[in-house]
This record gives sequence, structure tokens and C-alpha cells, in this order.
Amino acid sequence: MKQQKQIIVLVVLILVAVGIWGWSFYEPKSGSNGAASTFGQSYERLNFPNPTIRWDVADRRRKAEYKASGVDLFSHEVPPSPGDIKKTQEDQVRLAQEAAARTQQQQVTQSPLELPASMKFFGYGNVPNDSARRAFLEDGDEVYIVNEGDTLMGRYKILKINNASLEFEEVGSGRRGQKTLEDQGPTA
Repeated sequence: MKQQKQIIVLVVLILVAVGIWGWSFYEPKSGSNGAASTFGQSYERLNFPNPTIRWDVADRRRKAEYKASGVDLFSHEVPPSPGDIKKTQEDQVRLAQEAAARTQQQQVTQSPLELPASMKFFGYGNVPNDSARRAFLEDGDEVYIVNEGDTLMGRYKILKINNASLEFEEVGSGRRGQKTLEDQGPTA
């Protein structure tokens, strides 16, 4: 039953295809009132003054090289003039020089960053099978064990733990400081 339905569908599709193919070769008679016959009869030539191809202009355009002007073709903004560009560059240089002078002045006027006076850096070490170095600090009865990259007391970021010193940075201002290892010596 299923194969019989498939054969019926195939025959119908073949008949539709033959009908479409035959329709493509159909031409209405000239005496009919169809739109196809009036289309050909109402044709008028376009009014071009000189329809010949100008080969010299085509060759010149084909051989032309594109030179970019640095303008975004898809932007509605007017490009800046060369004078404006030069002024902008001069302003940027001036602002960079002023910023460098301010930074240098701030570095001279700022005192070096220190950890609280009561805090002592008394040692460092490594955990077996771990490459991270840890520093040991004490502030009165509080002992802090920090890794490189950790934040101490929510204010100081530990940058580097060396054999003889601890480098840190104040989180808010970006100022840097260093605390040396305090040798407590042997206790008696």
C-alpha cells in the first residue's frame, strides 16, 4: 500500500513538472489582450546623448591607484583639518609633560610607605610541593601568614617576598614600600 501511494505521488509530480515546462514555451497569440503582447509593442529607446563606450576613460579608471586619506568612509563626522591634528598632537605632548612633572613632584614629596610601626617581618618559608613563598608577620599578639599577591589587613598588597625584605603596595594609592627582615636572634 505504501509503495502504491509513492507511485501516485511520483506520477503527480511528473505531470506538474511537464505542465511547468510546457508553460515556459507558451507564447500568447498577437491578437490577444494579454500584458505580454503590449509590453513588446510599447518599447521606447532611452534618450542617451552618446551611448558609445569611452574606452580611454575606462582604462584610466582601471589603472588608477587608491590612496587612503585616513578618513572613515562610513562616518558622518567631518574629518579634522591638518591644523587641528597638529594642535591636538601638541596638546597631548604638553599634557604628558605636565603629568610627568606632577608625578615626579609627588614622588619627591611623598614619604616612603611603611607598615605600621608595631608590625614586624620575622620570617618566610615555603610549603613542601608548593612554589608559593609565604611571609610571617606579627603585630602584637596577631600573627599574619601571607602569600605573594595576598592583601594584608585589607590595605597592603604583598608584591614580592625576598630573603631579606618584603615588598608591598598600598591598595588605595599605589604607593610602594619595603619592610626588611628583622632578625630576632637566638632567644635565651
